[in-house]
Amino acid sequence: MDSEASAAMKDLIRLLDYRMKASDSSVEQEDLGSTELNQAFSAFSALALASNSVLQRVRREIDTAIAAVREQANARLPIRRLPMELFTSILQMASERSNSSDKKGDILANLMLVCRMWNRVVLDSPTLWAEWNDSDGPQFVKRSLAQSRSLGLTISCRIGVNERVRYQELGQCMLRWQDVRLYLGWLGDKLFAKLQKLGRDTAPKLKKLSICSDSDHNPLDIFDPNNPCPLEKLRIDRTPIVWGTINFERLRYLYISGVEPNPPSETELLQILERSQRLEYLCVKDMSLSEELTELPMPIQPVCLPRLSYCEIACWGTANTLIRMIRFPSCKEIAVDWVDISGPDTVSSLAHIVHAIENTIKVTDTTFFIGDNAFTVETGGSGELGFGTLGELEAAASWFIWTAHAALNASPSVNVVLESNFSYDWTMQTIVELGNLKSIKTLRFNGGRPSDNHCNPLSCLDNLGDQIQHTFPLLSTLECCINTMPELESLRRVVLRRHQAIASQEQDSISPLQEVIIKHDHEWGLRGHCDDHLDQIQVLIVEGNLQIQFKLWREEIVDSSEA
Repeated sequence: MDSEASAAMKDLIRLLDYRMKASDSSVEQEDLGSTELNQAFSAFSALALASNSVLQRVRREIDTAIAAVREQANARLPIRRLPMELFTSILQMASERSNSSDKKGDILANLMLVCRMWNRVVLDSPTLWAEWNDSDGPQFVKRSLAQSRSLGLTISCRIGVNERVRYQELGQCMLRWQDVRLYLGWLGDKLFAKLQKLGRDTAPKLKKLSICSDSDHNPLDIFDPNNPCPLEKLRIDRTPIVWGTINFERLRYLYISGVEPNPPSETELLQILERSQRLEYLCVKDMSLSEELTELPMPIQPVCLPRLSYCEIACWGTANTLIRMIRFPSCKEIAVDWVDISGPDTVSSLAHIVHAIENTIKVTDTTFFIGDNAFTVETGGSGELGFGTLGELEAAASWFIWTAHAALNASPSVNVVLESNFSYDWTMQTIVELGNLKSIKTLRFNGGRPSDNHCNPLSCLDNLGDQIQHTFPLLSTLECCINTMPELESLRRVVLRRHQAIASQEQDSISPLQEVIIKHDHEWGLRGHCDDHLDQIQVLIVEGNLQIQFKLWREEIVDSSEA
């Protein structure tokens, strides 16, 4: 006990001793002088103050001891054994926004409230502060610039005349821009002039740039053709820029969409791609390429992009020169729409596309559509190759089947869809060529009623006779259009011959049909007078899975029912 408490206790004892010695019962409490009362009150007050001081000190000591015990216990937690770089990465993921309206400052504040260690790590990690967007207020932006120190910044915001303050904030940190996504409104002359400098000396750290515009303005001249551009990722969406001969020697990602007016020409794109040997992602879509410029020479040799893994070209009209002049031996996903295959050099100029998509066909399910004036190859939902033609579609489709025959045979599953009817000779030839493939599991004949010089593919299957026992060995689904009694009889014979081959065990490798789908229009009633044929077909299918659908040709199915 300290000296103050001891002195107060002594005064109290002396006062009590004095009162006990006053043994005369006639002495009333009021007879005691005010001095004695004051002494008592003073003694008790001093004792209370001394006791409070002692309690506060004891509480501090207890709190300190508890904090030390907690610190020792926390030090044994598994999270404390993580390397600081890994723990910072975890906090980086925890601080990511779930949507663009989340405020980065609020997220970081919540992390800092977890414990003192998290608070210290958040404050000492510049990477957590090096990102902001439109939802963050000016106070956070100011703190972000300070806490992120000299790191490159990730910024996503909208700028325009009404966002002048926001542009001033951007301008103050332009030297630190690293990953910038800009949404351009209407630009005044001053903002337009400043924006011209984005890809030049004012942003030396800039690696990723995305510009999207929702208003018309003059083309942005933001790249210096005389110096290599440091960009690794460029996304231009509905924003005209001055193309020229830009040197993107470090570019890995290029996305150009909806650039109207002032889109690039095929020659300009090829000139850019020729210098972008590191390119891994290429997408050019939703626009018409501009007229060729005579002052830019077309590359003599095809442009090879050895690292390209994704290629999407979907321009209005065609992009014949562009796709014919690009080579991508390592490409895994291809989406091309449309390429004219009517020219005499189809085999030599487009074989590389087929060879590139073969890598995907071999490992994923493939669907082969053949329509009136085009055919499309879809692979595993990730690749699509569309060929348009001005004529000779049958020859072009045969060329593709012949070129990609080995890859189609190695595919896990191939679905063939004939959306139209074709000549008998070509249909028979195609069925014979495809029939040798072990990978075809679905045949869909959706051409409807055959017109003059065209045939129902089902008749070709029927005319194979006993050969049908050796054709399409893994076929599980057959879909066809039937609008006459002879067509229904053809289907019955095809199903019966296949069933007989399996029943006689002559062909162990032939799989039974799992599903047969019959489509017919309203002009011919299938039920009633055709029940016998339908019953025979249904018995020969696994679990009797025969479906009958009503269809208006060239339109959607309006009603369906199961047999």
